[in-house]
Order: sequence, then structure tokens, then C-alpha cells
Amino acid sequence: MDIRELKYLYEISQCESMEKAAGRLYITQPSLTKAVKKMEEELGFKLFEKVGRKNVLTLAGKQVINLSRPVLNAYDYFEQNLTTIGSSERAVVNYGVIPLYQTPFTSNFIYNFRRKYPHIKINIHELPEETIKQKLITGELDVGMTENMLASPYIITYSGFEDVVSVVVGEGNEFYDAKQLTFADLKNSVFNIVTNGHNNYNQIISNCQKAGYEPEIAYQSSQIGLLLDYTVLNKGVCVFNRCMIYDNIMARPDLKTMRIIPLVPPPQCFCWVSLRNQSSIHQAIQIFADELTEALTEDVAVRVQ
Repeated sequence: MDIRELKYLYEISQCESMEKAAGRLYITQPSLTKAVKKMEEELGFKLFEKVGRKNVLTLAGKQVINLSRPVLNAYDYFEQNLTTIGSSERAVVNYGVIPLYQTPFTSNFIYNFRRKYPHIKINIHELPEETIKQKLITGELDVGMTENMLASPYIITYSGFEDVVSVVVGEGNEFYDAKQLTFADLKNSVFNIVTNGHNNYNQIISNCQKAGYEPEIAYQSSQIGLLLDYTVLNKGVCVFNRCMIYDNIMARPDLKTMRIIPLVPPPQCFCWVSLRNQSSIHQAIQIFADELTEALTEDVAVRVQ
């Protein structure tokens, strides 16, 4: 029985479902079922039994899981510290971030972190949210920053932040001097919004529909900078996370004339920092997660975890 198979058993024991466990492990259900059958044949006893629709550990299976925990923890520790063998100074943190959050905040944070901790190398991976989740589980990433909380026993939610969605307009827009706006006020506007699949997109479409109309979309992108480029030319309105709009305006002189206007009621937006769940977190990863959390706490309205 190898470490991969032990991870299979642990995931099934947590989910009590072959289907759910296969999804979390990113393998097919038939492959997982076949692997369990092979293990049971090698061991000479059943690991799981069906109770209704659940796959529940047998007494022998529980004993195997209990014995496997220190092995899994030790392997996690081994993987985490392998890169530092031969050099006490060398440390690498693999950081995954969704394209939506590749903003001036992220760039400035990484720049400042590298100056403060030159002995810690940061590898940045811009990836979709599901890929970040998968790579955290497999150990290819150490830290992830995502729009949604990642649910898995192999992932720790280290910190979470909440802010609001606002409207930003360029000079000359009819709403430039408005103190606040509703989605009903924006009925005749053209929208520059994030691409489909993000929470922000769903919020905009849903709120416009509640106000009695389908929004006219002029431009879509997962990059807030590109959306603001289009909006500053007085081509409609951009509805986005307040802190990310603000960070871009502060970082770019050509956007200084734009105005951020509160939406009433304000849709909520979130940011989550996650770590790979392991018994011992490497010092470099801990430092990176702490520094990222501190920087986000200063940048975002409310820390929720």
C-alpha cells in the first residue's frame, strides 16, 4: 500500500461517498473503486461497507485509517521540507492566485515581500480557482488566494476578507457627481464587467434582473485594469469590488479622475487565503501567509476570519 492509496482511503472516510471522494481527488469513480478493491484484496479484509448510500469504514478500516494518520502527516512534513535540504537559507513558496485578483495590490505586495525576505523565493501561478484547489490538495501549491472558500480536508482556510461592490465612472459620465446609486439607476447604462463564471458577474446580472432589466454589456474581462481602461473613456460604468477599483486608481495616474460611487444596497465580495493542510507548516509559508493576511487586512474593509 503506497501513500497515494492511503490518501484515497482518508478522503473516502471523510466523504463517506466514492463519488464525492473521487471528485475531490480528481480521479474517476471507477478508478477509485478499483483501487479500493485492490487494497482490500491485498489486505485480506473489507475496508468499507455500504450503509444506505454511504460508504462507511468497517472496524478494520477504522484501524487502518488510525494507523495511516501519522504516516500521512509525516509524508506531508517530508514533502514540505524536502526543498530546504542542503541549505538552511533556501526556501520556496508556490503561490496561486486567480486572474481576478492579479491587481496592483498583488504586485506591490510581492515586490515588498521579496525586499523584506530576499531568502524566500515566491513562485506566482495565475490559475483558475478549481486548479488552485487541485494543486493545493496535491501539494503543487502552498498558498492560494481565491474568490470562494475552498472546501477540502486537505486545505486550511487561513484568512478571509469581506468588502463591497461599487460603481466606478469616468469624467463626463452622467453619474459622476452622484453620492450613491442603485441598480435601477443604472438601467440605461452600458456595463463593463467581469467575465461569466465569477461571483461578481452573477451579482450584477441578478441585481439588474431584480431591477427589471437585462444589462447591456459593452466589455468583459477578468482583469480589472482592462475594464477601467474602457470605462475611463466614458464608455459606460464598471461594477466591481471596491478595494480592487481603489487599488488600480491609486496605482495609475491616468485613472485618477475616476470616481467610485457606493451601490445601495451594496453587494458583498470576498477574498480567501488558503494553505495546504499539513501537520507542520514550513516557516517560509507561515511568514508568507501572515504577511499576506496583514496586507489584506489593511487593504480590505473587514476581516471575517
